[in-house]
Amino acid sequence: MNKNIKKVFVIMSLTVVLVASTTVFLVHKMRPAFNSSKADAELKAKGINACTAFINFGDYQIHSKHIGNLSSPKILFIHGSPGYWFDFKNILSDSVLINNFCLISFDRPGYGKTSVPAMKNLSNQARLTNKILDHYAKPGERFIIIGHSFGGAVLEQLLINYPEKVKHAIYIAPCLSPEFQEPKWYNIISTGGIQQRVIPNFLKSSNKEMLSLSECLIKNEKYLSKIMVPTTYIQGKKDILVPYQTLNYYKRHHKDINTILLDDLNHFVPWSKPELIIDVINKIGKYQQ
Repeated sequence: MNKNIKKVFVIMSLTVVLVASTTVFLVHKMRPAFNSSKADAELKAKGINACTAFINFGDYQIHSKHIGNLSSPKILFIHGSPGYWFDFKNILSDSVLINNFCLISFDRPGYGKTSVPAMKNLSNQARLTNKILDHYAKPGERFIIIGHSFGGAVLEQLLINYPEKVKHAIYIAPCLSPEFQEPKWYNIISTGGIQQRVIPNFLKSSNKEMLSLSECLIKNEKYLSKIMVPTTYIQGKKDILVPYQTLNYYKRHHKDINTILLDDLNHFVPWSKPELIIDVINKIGKYQQ
């Protein structure tokens, strides 16, 4: 190997190690904010009981939560990469939603208390998510499904593989454009031996699924125009993680969608603007009654 190339590789590897080490330190410092038990306690302090169910998936289990009456219309939330069920806690705690819906969230493969390892293939992610739908659904019941960031890609796969299970799809800053979701240099270099030894597991899981995302999205393109499920798309122009031009890409393939594109909205809508999502859900609920 050329000496200059080797030097660049070493520098880049050290950079990744440094970033990973800093991330580990920050995660440990902020651990209370990324804790399922703390999220449960915060909800209980508001008088909200998040019921736990571990759903069998082969030799593994999926960690899920539901809030509200199981006989009510159901909403499933799919978090991003990385993420946890409680990323939607600002929405899950809304009293109006709880009175009108059964709210369901879960830890995707590779995250939280779900024991299923991280998955590279979107079809496998959709198959696992369908298992959750089957667990909570009454016969023939369809769900409102919300996917944020990478969760939007999982939602797209659900619409292709299991359209009969979805009543209305809500994308929030979704990772849907193959062009914008191609692996970055740090995704590729993070697969190295040294980096894998210092990067925390949740970042390994994120890196694994992000590496193959673009390829999966390309395979989905030919099916997008066939999606007939009512769809709402929410994004902001201040999104620095998923370019808002993703909307232009998606509209070329799936034209019959309701869009909300805001100038002052960032990527982290479930935290920064939960009331927007709550308002959209309530409007959909009233329309479908």
